[in-house]
Amino acid sequence: MSAIKDGRMPVELNGKTYYLLFSLNALDEMQDRFGGYDKLDKAFDQSNPNMIKDLRWLLTLIINEGMEEGETPLTELQVGKLIHIGNLQQIKDAIFAAFVYSTNGGEEKEAADEETTEEGNRVAVQDE
Repeated sequence: MSAIKDGRMPVELNGKTYYLLFSLNALDEMQDRFGGYDKLDKAFDQSNPNMIKDLRWLLTLIINEGMEEGETPLTELQVGKLIHIGNLQQIKDAIFAAFVYSTNGGEEKEAADEETTEEGNRVAVQDE
């Protein structure tokens, strides 16, 4: 019998490593907000008038889900300071990659790759 991995995917933002986790709690909250986790791509579509708010909310949620017990959860305002126009697309890519990573039980997918932003942030990206 193999060990069950925790499904957290590391992402480095502003020199600090955070772990993104699409836990059952996160999926449940996504269902309430978006109507289902299968609507994730529509939440980040340019036609969504709440795209920026949804991005900040979801990143906050999955960072907090990926924290160790006893760590202080981040607020949306704190997470919002980690996101800017220069890394917006990389953040979206990292969220999608974390979703795939979590649904694969913490296994790297062959197509996954890492990209470094101008600020030195490392994010996983999917080949299209």
